Amino acid sequence: MRIRIRFSSGPRPVRFTDSMNAALVAGLAAAGIPSSRLVGERAAPWTFGMEGEILEGKGRLVRSVVVSTPDQELAEAMTRLDPPTISVRSGNGDRIDGDGATISVADELVPGTEEVMITFISPFVLMAKKAGREKTVFCENLPTSTLSEVMKAGLEKRAFRRLDLSVSVDPLSARIDGRRKHLTHYRRLKNGRSLILPGFIVPLTLRGNPEDVRFAYLAGFGAKTRAGNGCPALMS
Repeated sequence: MRIRIRFSSGPRPVRFTDSMNAALVAGLAAAGIPSSRLVGERAAPWTFGMEGEILEGKGRLVRSVVVSTPDQELAEAMTRLDPPTISVRSGNGDRIDGDGATISVADELVPGTEEVMITFISPFVLMAKKAGREKTVFCENLPTSTLSEVMKAGLEKRAFRRLDLSVSVDPLSARIDGRRKHLTHYRRLKNGRSLILPGFIVPLTLRGNPEDVRFAYLAGFGAKTRAGNGCPALMS
């Protein structure tokens, strides 16, 4: 299921994506979902993307948020969301108030879809390979030659099963769009600096079993999807 939360009373200023994550988690928790299903390694797959205007060096003005999940329990909770509960007052300075927002179903796939081309509302981020307990590092350059395999592996990890699915990227689009990094201010560190994640927006084509195509479209792509990365959108 995918929903769009529209801030009808005016856009909300948001500097850090983890602030919107906290607001959404608060709303879903109020709708009856335990925190273990929303955060942590064993949480259900879900993602979100913020729509609005980017402010140079000052975050963004968010008009609406698309929230997406293939999980049935989370989907049912999304139908019970009460806008005023989608709120947070963060120590990083962000204040998000969902009061007055409207919620509607957004951009669902046609049942039985076996092939679809997608773009992204929020950039996807990719973890670089590491050994053992090495520090996590995110890719600064798009790994074009292995992108399809990396994307599918991440989806299968969140699905806890193998997927009958192929994820392909057009080489020309990868060369052109993949050159540009989209920097996301994820959260504020204790020293006051921002933790910034490098991300990418490159069109992808999904092909396979309709159930698995739907799972991929709703679950999101890449790393840290629940933190607001890799939320797809249908290509128009």
